[in-house]
Amino acid sequence: MKPVTDRSADLIQSRTKGGKGRLLDIGCGYGFFLQEMKYRGWKVEGIEISEIGRQYARDKWDIHVYSQPLENGGLETDSFDVVTLFYVIEHVNDPIGLLKEVKRILKPDGLIFLRWPHSTPIVRILGPFSKKLDLYHTPYHLYDFSPRTMEKMLTFCGFREIETIIAGNTRPSKRFNRWSSIIFGQAGEALCYLSGGHFLLPGISKTTLGIK
Repeated sequence: MKPVTDRSADLIQSRTKGGKGRLLDIGCGYGFFLQEMKYRGWKVEGIEISEIGRQYARDKWDIHVYSQPLENGGLETDSFDVVTLFYVIEHVNDPIGLLKEVKRILKPDGLIFLRWPHSTPIVRILGPFSKKLDLYHTPYHLYDFSPRTMEKMLTFCGFREIETIIAGNTRPSKRFNRWSSIIFGQAGEALCYLSGGHFLLPGISKTTLGIK
């Protein structure tokens, strides 16, 4: 995740006034992204329902991490400059409800930042072979979004200036998966840039940003 983490941190700083503020990472895992933002001078907090990840972030990075989902946490309205969700939105029962809660806790002109998988185009191309690759990560992924549906959801929830881009690629441990991620990720970035953001290569993870 480090290439994605670094690129995401750069994007967030370029889209926020002063490049610093208060940030909440929902589903923060072990806290690696929060540590990067803390190093850059941000005030950071996380939400992680996994006790192992939560405890690691607290002990290793000295970061405050909530144990309850956002909907149950009782966080104050208009309290964060940025809220991030890395590979979270596809796992929740009520994506719309979650996005509305994110909007509530964001300050006016606050930034939402989502990283999410886009698997359906590859599943359709590979047909029956896709089952062996478990691209939907059944039963953990409850939804698979497209850039269009993501934009519609955010618009419905009241966000504006919505933009979807590629913004980096992961480095899986297996050699074939790693090189596939690098090749297709960089091709997707190039096509997105050359088309002025109009063409997003199907099947690779996307990053969506929006303003409250």
